[in-house]
Amino acid sequence: MTMVKRHRDPGVIESLLLKWLSVLFDIVVIGLATVTMGYVVYLMANLITESMHAFDVEEVLHQIVLIIIFLEIFELLTMYVTEHHVSMRNVVELGVLAMVRKIIITLDYNKLGWQTLFGIAALIFVMGWIYVQERQRRTKHEEFLIEKGFYRR
Repeated sequence: MTMVKRHRDPGVIESLLLKWLSVLFDIVVIGLATVTMGYVVYLMANLITESMHAFDVEEVLHQIVLIIIFLEIFELLTMYVTEHHVSMRNVVELGVLAMVRKIIITLDYNKLGWQTLFGIAALIFVMGWIYVQERQRRTKHEEFLIEKGFYRR
């Protein structure tokens, strides 16, 4: 009786492992998206109840921008699950929103040094420039829609 050694192809094992890791990663991202949307619902309910008791315009604006930021994060997570990549355009939008939120809640600009203000202005300029560059670039999906006649820029 001869013994036959079975050799598994390392490529098959790697492929199977990567497939399972990808599925696990998608589950984690879906979980994060679910938690994010739950937090958005919580923030909205909190905004409504606090606005009924004492209406503070600055606090309401702060909460609205925070909700929009979390909605952008949710959009990034869902985009990753569906397309397995994230658009730089959306990341820059999220960065600009975060900067706007920081500027809105920073009430006393006299306490900030000129270096900080210059840094914030430079960061906003760079993110705006990146955003404009990304807006001008066509995605594969847009190219497909243009080719089929469904999309016009």
